[in-house]
Amino acid sequence: MDGLEWERMSPESREKYIEVIRSIPPEKKLRIALEYCDLIRGIMAAGIRHRHPGISDEDVRREIIRRTLPSDLVRKVYGW
Repeated sequence: MDGLEWERMSPESREKYIEVIRSIPPEKKLRIALEYCDLIRGIMAAGIRHRHPGISDEDVRREIIRRTLPSDLVRKVYGW
């Protein structure tokens, strides 16, 4: 939900939304977050493949890492 959508909601709707979110068990929230991460990585991979036809799976993986992690962490962990 973006900020504009939140602003358009009535106070009652906001309270109901918060109530619903709070009622979701932690393990389900985690599963939703991980599924969202997988979805975003899939979209990123498709975009990279579209821009670079023939790119290897390993190079796609590296490009996703490069785009999602801070550069100092990439250097520290992966050495590139």
